[in-house]
Amino acid sequence: MVTGIQEGGRGIAAVGRVCGALIIAMPMIFGLSACSDRTLDTGLLGAVTGQSSPVSDNTSPIRGMTGERREYPNLGTVPPRPTDLTTEAERQQAMDRLAQDRAASRRTKEQTEAIQVPEPLPTPMAVPPPPDLRPGRG
Repeated sequence: MVTGIQEGGRGIAAVGRVCGALIIAMPMIFGLSACSDRTLDTGLLGAVTGQSSPVSDNTSPIRGMTGERREYPNLGTVPPRPTDLTTEAERQQAMDRLAQDRAASRRTKEQTEAIQVPEPLPTPMAVPPPPDLRPGRG
C-alpha cells in the first residue's frame, strides 16, 4: 500500500529529473544551434526557434528592385562617367617631371658620395686605469 507521503516524494523526484534533463538539454540545443549558418542572421534564439532568416536564399548578390530597402544603393542604376580625368598629354608631363626628379636625386647622391674627408679623424684618448679605492687610504 502506498501512502500519500511516498506518492508525493515520487512526484518531486520526477520534477527533479525533468529539471535535470532540461539543465543538460538546453546547453546542448543552444550549442548545436550555434553551428547553424543562420545564427548570424537571426541570432542564437532565432536559430533555436526556427525563425525565418531576413537574408534571402537567392544565389545572386543583386536583389530585385522592389523598393523595400531605400537606404542601400540601387545596383540597377549606373552613375555618370567622371569628368575630371587627366588627358594623355597631362599624364605624360607628370611622368617627365618624375623622371627629371629621379635623375636629380641620383646626381645628388653621386655628389654626396664623392665628397672626400680631408684628413683622417683623430684617435680617441686612451681609457684611464680604474681608480684604486681601498678603505682607510686617503
